[in-house]
Amino acid sequence: MKTIIVCTDFSKEAENATHYAASMAKENKYKIVLFHLQTVSIHALNAQVSADFFHEQTLKNQKKISEKAAELGSLYDLETQYYLASGNFIEELENCIQLNNGDFVVMGMAEKTLEQRLLGNIVTKTIHRLKKPVLIIPAHIEYTGIRKILFAYDTHKSMTWSAMDDIYNFINEFKAEIEVFNVSERLEDFTEVIHDIDLNSGYDLDDIKYSFKMIQSIEIIKAIEEEVKLTNSDLLTMVPYKYNLVESLFHRSKTIIMAYKNKVPLLSIPLNID
Repeated sequence: MKTIIVCTDFSKEAENATHYAASMAKENKYKIVLFHLQTVSIHALNAQVSADFFHEQTLKNQKKISEKAAELGSLYDLETQYYLASGNFIEELENCIQLNNGDFVVMGMAEKTLEQRLLGNIVTKTIHRLKKPVLIIPAHIEYTGIRKILFAYDTHKSMTWSAMDDIYNFINEFKAEIEVFNVSERLEDFTEVIHDIDLNSGYDLDDIKYSFKMIQSIEIIKAIEEEVKLTNSDLLTMVPYKYNLVESLFHRSKTIIMAYKNKVPLLSIPLNID
């Protein structure tokens, strides 16, 4: 049984992502673990509140997250658990994944610009630091199944065995059709992967429906957005490339940009050097 770690702060977008994940879990018989990081307001810290106050807040948060897990389990007939933490978001999320043997993480994405900016650092760190796939759900998107996946592929250097394995397993899990979409200034770039024996030899591509599409363009984000609409995809999949310090001065992660702009769920597959 696969386990989904669902991050929630009980906001509107988090609640939407939770129900999306629960619908997915019910269809595939997954287990859900609700992850909540409790925080203390700056006003409480400045007021130097007592240890009793923190204890009471923890009890309230524990009651809230446990009731939410129980409600979700009853509503969708799922096995549910919860994980309440405090401290560093990424470290605690990694601990939760390890403790519960989590397979992938689900997070909601806010629509408002201010909320996006506030969430930006968390989303960015989660996508680039976790060694598990992260599924970003735009606000108000309901789960209706995953039948068509668009895999927006950038360059050959952003692919590893583990990334290929995550993508292949996800396709098989949902019996989905996948289009591998490459946007490049050079159409020759993607042929490296098509003919890469090391990356392709471990997979029998006859058991999945797939297609390749390559276009030449310098407007990569715009091309991906248009292809999502054209193919009516249920899910966009990307593998974020980790830029070094010098490269990061001139490049911004396309995966992060699409996480904000995308109108369908985005599955970010970790690069993970094999």
